Amino acid sequence: MKITDVRAVQIDVPQGPTPSHDAGYVVPPNSLAAWGYVEVFTDEGVSGFCPAAAPPTLVEGPLKRMIVGQNPLEVERIWTAMWQGWRHPKMDDLMAISKVDIAIWDLAGKALGQPVWRLLGGARNRVRAYGAGGMYRRGKGVPELVEEMLGFVEDGFRAVKMKVGWIPFDEDIARVRAVREAVGPGVDLMIDANHAWLPHEAIRFARAVEPYRIYWLEEPVDPWDHRGCAEVARALDVPIATGENVGSRYLWRDMVDARACDILNADALYCGGVTEWRRIAAYAAAHSLPIAPHGNGHVHAHLVGGVPNGLIVEVGLYQGRRPERPPIVEPLRVTDGQIDLTDEPGFGWRIDRAAIDWYLKQTWS
Repeated sequence: MKITDVRAVQIDVPQGPTPSHDAGYVVPPNSLAAWGYVEVFTDEGVSGFCPAAAPPTLVEGPLKRMIVGQNPLEVERIWTAMWQGWRHPKMDDLMAISKVDIAIWDLAGKALGQPVWRLLGGARNRVRAYGAGGMYRRGKGVPELVEEMLGFVEDGFRAVKMKVGWIPFDEDIARVRAVREAVGPGVDLMIDANHAWLPHEAIRFARAVEPYRIYWLEEPVDPWDHRGCAEVARALDVPIATGENVGSRYLWRDMVDARACDILNADALYCGGVTEWRRIAAYAAAHSLPIAPHGNGHVHAHLVGGVPNGLIVEVGLYQGRRPERPPIVEPLRVTDGQIDLTDEPGFGWRIDRAAIDWYLKQTWS
């Protein structure tokens, strides 16, 4: 089997007049966001898919030249070619490599008739999941936030995550208190600051919300400030999770060596795909650290299920509910806070080609 082609589809999709935001980035009204996917093809008719956008100029240009003619089962050879074969990648380039690599793992699983979680080691066939939301939005107050978090619980989640860091401490503390009181003691509560604070501010806030039994504090300070992250981690009993924007095993090595976090949020769509993610997970395991990847539960459920130190999977707002636009991959099913991993080959996702056609035919204004 040989790779014959790769296709990247990317279009800009409007985000609406009052998009949600976190503490680190405010999306301008009516702004555009990239939507799309990457697909890798072979001479035997088997293809691999990644439901995330990447620039066609990168994927169908330099990266295509690196992978066409290669055996898709030789993932290390292909990854090294993409990493070293054309230039040393910047972050945007690494994200494109990540998505090609994910599609190749999907392809490899299909070729071998095995799910990706088993190819990675098969540590477990059921993984915990948490509902991620709690964003800020103009006109959204505490009652609306509480309703949203309770919606996750009604959808079967036993852990939820909300944003902090955008408004004054006292107001954010009140938001955390309201959510904890609403979801009750049997639901784990994560809070995510999106690197909003300096170390002393993060420590002060975390101590203020300690009575509300925080499962983890995510990205309290700039993740590249390893010493600052370590300062926060040492000062608190609340576990520190961070690193969703950190790419490559070399940066993760330095973070782990600095003890800059208690839980790794390495994202396979950013850090170098499945191939690089499993290296990061192995280094974390050697230091007795769990890994709870950021975003894209479809991909990361397999990764968390595959490795022994996989902790929990992040699932976005519209799982179990009607999305504003049609999803191109069938939504995940969360039952009693868990995702069951099946024996379907590759990532096992069911691609809705009609939904893809719908997006491509839209005239966004």
